[in-house]
Amino acid sequence: MGADSGLVWVGKMENSDFYQAEQYLKLGLYPQAFEAFMSLEVGNFSCTFLKPCMMAMDGQLNQTQLDLLFHELEREVKNKNPQAIYNYGVVKGHFGDISKATSLLQMAMDLDVSEARGALSRLLMGGKV
Repeated sequence: MGADSGLVWVGKMENSDFYQAEQYLKLGLYPQAFEAFMSLEVGNFSCTFLKPCMMAMDGQLNQTQLDLLFHELEREVKNKNPQAIYNYGVVKGHFGDISKATSLLQMAMDLDVSEARGALSRLLMGGKV
């Protein structure tokens, strides 16, 4: 996943748990990486779910993991978490759920996520975020 993925990362501390999750990812241990990244995100005040979203877009998650990720992201929608909503919209757009992606990106735009306007425009013009 390159820098042009469209996802937004907001100030995660580099800590040993994050480092371990990154190591799992580099080794191709996707279930362990997903679990470690999710444990860093769930319940965190400033969660963005960036790494799990990136893994989803890279095809590194199974359906159960995707379901769990989407469940947690729906919780963040209810909490009006701008960055998580934006990242969720990008992922939904990636998976072709244009209606849901449009709704999420509009919500992120309304919550002042600066990248949301461009992502929504790209989605509506070409179906890709």
